Amino acid sequence: MNKLVASLYDFDPVDNAYVIKLSSNLYLDIFSTLDHYPIRKRDIDENVIHYIEECSRDIPLDKSIKMEIKIKGQARDAELEDRTRKGMNNYFSYIQYVYKKKSKSTINTSFLYLLVFVVLTMLTLSVEALNIKINIILFKTILEGLSIGSWVFLWESIAGILIKNKENRYMVNIYKRLATCQLFFVY
Repeated sequence: MNKLVASLYDFDPVDNAYVIKLSSNLYLDIFSTLDHYPIRKRDIDENVIHYIEECSRDIPLDKSIKMEIKIKGQARDAELEDRTRKGMNNYFSYIQYVYKKKSKSTINTSFLYLLVFVVLTMLTLSVEALNIKINIILFKTILEGLSIGSWVFLWESIAGILIKNKENRYMVNIYKRLATCQLFFVY
């Protein structure tokens, strides 16, 4: 894996970080053309964010990264550089926050499913403990439905915490690294 990453990305031994390289004609090309907020609050262009996200996924999370943005059609502007850095940092921090919220929501839903499992299981066991000698198919079907339903909610709870939330946790780490990575410009 490290050989593949080393072949795809430059490595800066001074900062001990892999370098994600972007190229743009203008500072504004990095950001969404549909968003008219100031640069420090603007969304990053969808294609740019997709590229950065895929590059970050390629590089193992335990490795540091930094971004090099080559501006081809514009002279160096320290103020625009600073606003671009803030804009990208704000965007990455915001997306990290969104994934944290998704993760929390998934966990809360999973605990709700676990609670429903406990309630349905207790209801099923209580009704079975009554040992009612009713030979009604409807009653037995309802009892079996409660039992099966409780196990479905248990599975959903486990799947939510262990499987569904895995991507959210991974994306939180991806964007945490992106929000704290060093960003520099070349011309």
